[in-house]
Amino acid sequence: MLMAFYCKDCSYHGKISGQRGECPACGSYNIVQKLKPVEKKSKRGKWRLALLLLLWTYLIMHILWKLNE
Repeated sequence: MLMAFYCKDCSYHGKISGQRGECPACGSYNIVQKLKPVEKKSKRGKWRLALLLLLWTYLIMHILWKLNE
C-alpha cells in the first residue's frame, strides 16, 4: 500500500507531508492520509520491449541487405 496525503484546505495531493504533519503547500494541519493500493506492473512491457528490439533488428538488417545488393 502506498501512502498519499490530501489537504482539505488547498486540495494538495502528494506522497509527502510536512515534518509535523502540515501541508507542504499551504501549511495547514487539515490534511488527511489515504492508502492507495499499489498497481501491479503488467508483463506486457517486457514483451513489447522484446518485440521492439526484434523489429529494429529486422529493419537494420533489411537496410544493410539492400545497401549491399
